[in-house]
Amino acid sequence: MIELLAENLGISLLQAVIMLLFAPLIAGIINKVKAQLNKRQGASIFQEYFDILKWWRKDMILTPYTSIIFVLAPIIYFVTSFVAAAMVPGFIEGRFSFGDAFVFVYVLALGRFFMTLSSMDAATSFGGMGGAREIYISVLVEPAVMLAIMINSIRYHSTTLAGMVINYDTAYVSVSAVLACVAFFMVILAENSRLPVDNPDTHLELTMIHEGMTLEHSGRLLSLIHLGSFLKILVFLTLFGALYLPVNIPLVLKILFGAIAVGVVEVLNNKMRLFKVRVYMVAAIVMLLVAIIAE
Repeated sequence: MIELLAENLGISLLQAVIMLLFAPLIAGIINKVKAQLNKRQGASIFQEYFDILKWWRKDMILTPYTSIIFVLAPIIYFVTSFVAAAMVPGFIEGRFSFGDAFVFVYVLALGRFFMTLSSMDAATSFGGMGGAREIYISVLVEPAVMLAIMINSIRYHSTTLAGMVINYDTAYVSVSAVLACVAFFMVILAENSRLPVDNPDTHLELTMIHEGMTLEHSGRLLSLIHLGSFLKILVFLTLFGALYLPVNIPLVLKILFGAIAVGVVEVLNNKMRLFKVRVYMVAAIVMLLVAIIAE
């Protein structure tokens, strides 16, 4: 039993490392799709690797007015994304028992919580504003994530992520599956601070949400934040492909399709006003409720 546990843990950690290596590439593909659709050449799909290395080599600037939370928050944010990557099913064959869906949700919530604390710890107006907006959106996103989990839990009678993987031996294309797929994609955009909920490319202080929380970080701390964000979107795209996209194709192709879809959606939409985000999330929640009823 102990040997099996150690083997599964090793496979899960190996999966997380592989996803970490490819996470900046997925972010680069999204940016490349956006550039091409805007009739621009754009940066290389490997540009994010160079940016991570650039930030890692720079010095960290810390003021005497911040506490240890300011330093720990980026590390915890990165670690929670890494743990979530180890819990995702389907990327590498292997099933580890800690991959419970509810644990997964609150591991990521822990990273968000500390990032919000760090934005307030810096005691800047824009950091506090970004942190407050992040909490406002998370309050709307988490119920939608729970409903998405409930659909698969009802369908497969399991709360583990591994037990929720689409079973292609049965009927997997249905009204419930399609509604859940569309709604979960909307959740991906909101959870990962993408358009139309947030604009990851802006540095206009009055419109920033996630970027507002990172304004005071620099050097390796900033590198960890961005690396955690890249890994987080890859984790959600993997879940989208393994649990919600009802198409029987290899998971890698599903992840690429999801990345391209994110780029297309971001080109076709502007950032919505903050208080319209609740309408956006209510639409996703309603679709999920209908999917539960149809299930």
